[in-house]
Amino acid sequence: MRSLPFDFHVSEDVYLCHGSPTDDMIYLLEDIETGQPIVRNDATILALLDGIDNDVILCGHTHIPRTVVLSSGQTIVNSGSVGYPAYEDDLPIIHKMQTYSPHANYALIKCIETQQGKHWQTEHVRVAYDHEAAANMALRNGREDWAFALKTGRVIPV
Repeated sequence: MRSLPFDFHVSEDVYLCHGSPTDDMIYLLEDIETGQPIVRNDATILALLDGIDNDVILCGHTHIPRTVVLSSGQTIVNSGSVGYPAYEDDLPIIHKMQTYSPHANYALIKCIETQQGKHWQTEHVRVAYDHEAAANMALRNGREDWAFALKTGRVIPV
């Protein structure tokens, strides 16, 4: 079992990484070549997993809540972001990640064991909170871009 500074085998079934298992800065589920996130195909995601064969892989980095089930039977879950629903980045190319909602996001994952084996149930939850107060704090700190993202789940249009 390998150990990188940004990955973790939570259990025999669950693996956690921020980006992808081999690179903290590579999105596991989304391709951003167009400047917008597009879900990668099954083969590409499997290649990025680089041999990680846990039933459930929890990843992040994009702030976009998503569950993808692979042909291998593995479930990949990105819980989203609790407090930053949109951002623009220029590495490796200029791209935007947007949830289009000011809500906080998290995911609940449950293992259901039956006679046929284990099955994983994922529920993505969006929670309303006082995003106006968070946006106002961002404005007081000179972050108009963060304030807009917190209010709308979008990146400021150019």
